[in-house]
Amino acid sequence: MSLNPVPIARCFLYNGRTLADPNPAFTPEQVKQFYSAIHADLTNAAIEGGQFEGDTQTWEFKRGVGTKG
Repeated sequence: MSLNPVPIARCFLYNGRTLADPNPAFTPEQVKQFYSAIHADLTNAAIEGGQFEGDTQTWEFKRGVGTKG
């Protein structure tokens, strides 16, 4: 029995949406920076996850919760 490598797909979730992986070489932080140009509130978002489900790794960007004033 031999093991064959399987490519891992990455999935990024934000605000109920799935964002495509812009570059598999990017770290999750770089992906967050990439999408912050479109979604400005990602700038202060936390990165959670990294769980695997089959051959997909899922990361979630969570908006920072704070108080204004």
